[in-house]
Amino acid sequence: MHREHEPFLADHRAETAYIHESSYVDTPCRIGEHTSVLHFSHIMSHAIIGDYCLIGRNVTIASGVLVGNHVKVMNNVQLNSGVILENNVYCGPCVTFIENRYVRAIPNNMSRVSPTLVRQGAQLGPNTTVASGFTIGRFAFIEAGTIVDRNIPDFAIAYGNPLKFAGWRCECGQSLNLQSSSASRSTPYTEPESTVSCAYCGRRYQRQSKWKVLQLTQEDPTFDSYSKPDSTIRTAQNAD
Repeated sequence: MHREHEPFLADHRAETAYIHESSYVDTPCRIGEHTSVLHFSHIMSHAIIGDYCLIGRNVTIASGVLVGNHVKVMNNVQLNSGVILENNVYCGPCVTFIENRYVRAIPNNMSRVSPTLVRQGAQLGPNTTVASGFTIGRFAFIEAGTIVDRNIPDFAIAYGNPLKFAGWRCECGQSLNLQSSSASRSTPYTEPESTVSCAYCGRRYQRQSKWKVLQLTQEDPTFDSYSKPDSTIRTAQNAD
């Protein structure tokens, strides 16, 4: 006899979670403490949603999506398989994470899903479209209507289609006085100040290269969340 297949994820919905009666939540999935799921949303099986999250109206969260804590997913957002949202991410209305680049009508080869990672504190403006398989860095700011088709560095400001870079922002949201990252190869990169402090909150930042800014902390002056991107795909580092 064949043993019946058991789901890898135990179904759990916190008692403090609010799920509107018009929404569909498939099993198994996990919904954390004090998370709200508003009208007409659909959360598919094997999705994981953390604590203190807000899932707006008419949101679709596909199987295998991982949502951290304190995440806001506003109305009409589409999160497809392979999307990972770290803590404190904001997805504005109508943000779309597209299907993986290898998808076909038949067969549906889920083993080829390309993970898409949105790191802690990133903000995605309304009507942003994110291509599959890329990473949006910590506290990056993506303006409304942007097409994200490459990796975005930590603290970067990105906008437009085709995508352009407009500078850098502090974790608190204020602009940083660093050389614009939108310079082309015809404009040589010049070293900026060794460190820059945010005029609003006092956090300190160091420009390491054209595409790399580090946040310095008192606890660990060498704090670095940067991970080297895959050189085989189109990234900000090899775009121009």
